Amino acid sequence: MKKATYGKHVTKKVLLKDIVIPAGTVFTTAPEKIQMNPGEHVECIVGLTKNTAGSLIYQISDELGEWFADA
Repeated sequence: MKKATYGKHVTKKVLLKDIVIPAGTVFTTAPEKIQMNPGEHVECIVGLTKNTAGSLIYQISDELGEWFADA
């Protein structure tokens, strides 16, 4: 597993609504490397079981006011 790197800019958002991922949603292999612009994306780590984890990355924009609030 490669180590994540973070710049000086840190954005924190609080989710205001539940996110539902329907059964049957297809997950594919993640890219080896992702480059994102600072402050444009937020991430949270989720666990489906006691011993597993994954991440959810979302690009934030002004139109998401009903979904996210500043933390």
